[in-house]
Amino acid sequence: MRYEQIKELLLNHFKKDRTPSSYTELVSKLRITRKDKGFLKRALEELYRNGELISRKRRYSPPPRAKRQVNTETAKEQLPSSLLSGIFDATPLSRDRSFAFVRTAEGDFYIDAENTFNAFHNDKVAIQIIRRNPKDLQARVTRILKRANQSMAGDIHFNRGKAVFVCSNPKIHKWFNVSDSGKAKEGDKVVLKVTNWGSPAMGKLPMGKVSEILGPSGDPQVELIAVIKQFDLPLEFDPAILAETDKLSEAISYTEIAKREDLRDLLTFTIDPASAKDFDDAISIKKDKNGFTLWVHIADVSHYVTPKTETFIEATKRGNSFYFPKKVIPMLPERISNSICSLRPNEDKLCLSLMTMFDPKGRIKQQRLVESVIRSDARLSYEDVDVLYNEEPSKIPPNIQKALWWGLELSGYLSKKRLSEGYIFFDLPELEYEYDENGFIKRLSLSAETPSHKLIENFMLVVNEYVATRLGIHSPTSLYRIHEEPDSYKLQRLDTLLSHYGLELNLSQNLNLSLQYLLNSMPNEDYHKVFDRMVLRSLKKAKYTVEHKGHFGLGLKNYTHFTSPIRRLCDLVIHILCKDHLLKSTKNSLNKKQLTLYAETASNQELLADEAEREIERIYSLAFIKKHIGDQFNATVISTNSQSLIVRLEEIPISAVLNIATLPGGPWIYQQESMRFINRNTSAYYQLMDKLKVQVVEVTDDIYVGLAKAKDAHTHPPLLRAKNNRIDAKAPSSKMARRKIKNKRTSR
Repeated sequence: MRYEQIKELLLNHFKKDRTPSSYTELVSKLRITRKDKGFLKRALEELYRNGELISRKRRYSPPPRAKRQVNTETAKEQLPSSLLSGIFDATPLSRDRSFAFVRTAEGDFYIDAENTFNAFHNDKVAIQIIRRNPKDLQARVTRILKRANQSMAGDIHFNRGKAVFVCSNPKIHKWFNVSDSGKAKEGDKVVLKVTNWGSPAMGKLPMGKVSEILGPSGDPQVELIAVIKQFDLPLEFDPAILAETDKLSEAISYTEIAKREDLRDLLTFTIDPASAKDFDDAISIKKDKNGFTLWVHIADVSHYVTPKTETFIEATKRGNSFYFPKKVIPMLPERISNSICSLRPNEDKLCLSLMTMFDPKGRIKQQRLVESVIRSDARLSYEDVDVLYNEEPSKIPPNIQKALWWGLELSGYLSKKRLSEGYIFFDLPELEYEYDENGFIKRLSLSAETPSHKLIENFMLVVNEYVATRLGIHSPTSLYRIHEEPDSYKLQRLDTLLSHYGLELNLSQNLNLSLQYLLNSMPNEDYHKVFDRMVLRSLKKAKYTVEHKGHFGLGLKNYTHFTSPIRRLCDLVIHILCKDHLLKSTKNSLNKKQLTLYAETASNQELLADEAEREIERIYSLAFIKKHIGDQFNATVISTNSQSLIVRLEEIPISAVLNIATLPGGPWIYQQESMRFINRNTSAYYQLMDKLKVQVVEVTDDIYVGLAKAKDAHTHPPLLRAKNNRIDAKAPSSKMARRKIKNKRTSR
């Protein structure tokens, strides 16, 4: 028999008999001869890869029969009604767990390692649901709909003449065989073009060939380019787009000025990071006996980038700008983002400006949106403004200083208003880098939210809320920035954990106020360092949508993004809608289908930007800490999993992994409910917020530390008195413990 005959025989067999069968059983059932066994293996592999067969515990069977879906998103992908599409998340697999997740519109589905089909991180996949209830979503991957990457960046290694490729992104959880390494050598960072995705069922690794050599692994610029290549981010604009932007004039005609409100005589200034080049918002503020008058001016990008232009079409693909250390991949060409639309000092610029009048206590009395022309008087940095607010000597001109003090007063009133509406504030500083003359990191530090940052945030919230409210009334469809209420079972899990550390989340009252109270009740920085992020992870992710659902985290019923049209697609689209439906100056008529697509793109690209920026942060942190192997640091336990303590170094703001198996005095039992390790034979335990002295022992895919050999290498800091803080040295382990925890949650 030839291969095609074997495949046909196999398909005909399963049409008659859908019983799951192993390879050996199929050899017997189909009476396959020894010389045709290779064809049977090949046929099983192809049918499995194409989704015509599924495999569970190495037994093959046809996919479950299902009716066709009609009017849904998956119908466009020609999926059966029993299947959902989603994005494969291999994060657990990359951490040596035996499962993954698929993120779908209906929730995150648990995927056992045997049911991942042949999916890789961020692939779009089809899943068959196994179990569906609020606390237990399980499924199996049945088909790959779209690969996230056809090319990947990573390191190449040679062993006895054979080359293997290890992706820089640890979430690509498998190594690749290399069929053609070109001129790459050991230690090079390369781009691999995938030629075969392998077959887990047949024990075959994926394969590819080197398409580009980026340079030596470890060089900061090479590592940055590798991340950009890995996430397939666009480094350049198409020549047709650049030609289109080259035709734009920076000069503003008298005819255009005559159509607009001339605000060039208003004292106006921008406040941005010191390194910023694209200034898309500026403010003007006055105060008198009647209260405050605030103008927020936003660059009128939509005057130059209209829906029918190539530049706009490209923006709808990019979704947002990507910000990396010393590198920006802009959503719009630099001639627009850094020149024509950037609100640089002493240059006339077109804007959409919102005027808001407040009474002396910061309550809104009147608002008005206009098309305007402005002229910024100064470009300030956050650092400049905070020097003034710290009452230190400032170089800011006196008239702008006066406006800034008015702004600080108004910002204080707005902060109080936000808190009363349910605004939930998380103090989560971001990592900042300082470089030496060769471009290598010489110091890491954490940013801090200062009065200048809060001022700009408060003023932008005023604008975004106003625009969302007005478009909700006057536009048939709009884009919203929504943040849905958290799932109750996640909050119950969080409440159980908090109870072990003296904190309480009152789920019976207003949830916004309860979370505010929780965050405000944390007694010190250690509590915030550990639990702020846990609270945040218990909430849903904000996203863009045409659905008008409100923003839970901000406590607002109406919210969108309007204030950054240079770097975000949503904001640019909202400007177009404002001109169509509020200002009546254009007629672009974006329909619901288009807006739905833009919302999806903006949400997906935002997640991609977050992941890419986290990845470069991880790589730079690894590169920086390598020179500290063997050094000792003070650390705080900020999280745990069943095998490790996750610690945050005090001297350098970097997280590291301490394997519990390396700790003396074991064996250690993990109590998931309290995220604590206890000793079966003694009263010793390790828990969140414990203080450790650690030594960096290894830097590979992560930073690994060990407990230092010192008497005070492990101490328990004083904690709030916990309602549920019993340390059970005879705690049940694994399955029994999980069952008891589950039963307790059900009874809550």
